[in-house]
Amino acid sequence: MAQIDEIKEFIGFLKAIFITMIVINTSLIAWIFKNFQNEFTWKLYIVVGLIFLIGSAIAILFVKILKEIKKLKDL
Repeated sequence: MAQIDEIKEFIGFLKAIFITMIVINTSLIAWIFKNFQNEFTWKLYIVVGLIFLIGSAIAILFVKILKEIKKLKDL
């Protein structure tokens, strides 16, 4: 029973990180739309790179959460 609770806690922790990363990514996208005309090109490229980096981290985290949920089913 303790292993199930440990996996559930780990899933909850991953979900908190997942939601935080989605909020950060959304904020960066909003920043680009707001400051597209006013900022230097290199700043925009850095932010777009961050968006793709965080987006791929979100995808990896999503797959990790699904694997942990599947692990719960097997117990």
